[in-house]
Amino acid sequence: MRRRLLSASLLALTITACAGPVRYAPAPEVALTRGSLDIAREATRMVEDRLNQDGDFHAGDLVRLSFPYMPQLNSDQRVQLSGAISPPLLSPISTRGTTAAQLQARLESLYRAKLTRPEVSVALLEYNRPPPPPEIFVLGEVVKPGNFPYRDGTTPFEGIARAGGGNRDADLSRVVALTPVGDQLEARMLDLSATLHGSQRPIDYLPPYTILIVPPTGIARDVDRARQIRQIIGFNGVNLGSSVTLIQP
Repeated sequence: MRRRLLSASLLALTITACAGPVRYAPAPEVALTRGSLDIAREATRMVEDRLNQDGDFHAGDLVRLSFPYMPQLNSDQRVQLSGAISPPLLSPISTRGTTAAQLQARLESLYRAKLTRPEVSVALLEYNRPPPPPEIFVLGEVVKPGNFPYRDGTTPFEGIARAGGGNRDADLSRVVALTPVGDQLEARMLDLSATLHGSQRPIDYLPPYTILIVPPTGIARDVDRARQIRQIIGFNGVNLGSSVTLIQP
């Protein structure tokens, strides 16, 4: 379900390898706008919720097990606090960290020893904790910073356009994209101005929950790309409680 949209040639530069808040102090000479800060806080909350959702199942979710060839075994079950469910004819099994497809494959494997036709389907009928709606966030030097519903095929250009485009202070040569990948957040810098001026470098589509940050031209440039990204993240007040990996071409 998750699509890794990064080129294999990119070099990952880990900023922090342990869990805990990652805080970047804003550059003191750059004024923080209220709109950007408010959206940054909302983006932080939603992305952290997304990163904390390991697998499809959580305590209190209602799960339906359906057996097309043995309907008498059909059952609806609540996921226990331990993460376990009790499938018919089997000992309790854990759902922690698994997707519905993975759980279905595991059940069918276990039922081969007990049923002639071990087919079973798994459906989540009710979330105890609904997943956050897929969105993208656009912060910084744009006309209207905000969060926007995600749709397949969204590019960085469309994301910025939906925020009204860059304002007169926008530096489109150093747009930062923060993208959830697994249980981490990957940060990379995009030169959108080069594409506007004819560069043939391919532009990736954005995954859901991406945060695009458009910095002002006033932020000092540095040969260290990782330092630039940290400065731009700090300018927008983004504070994420998970490890952040910088991606550097």
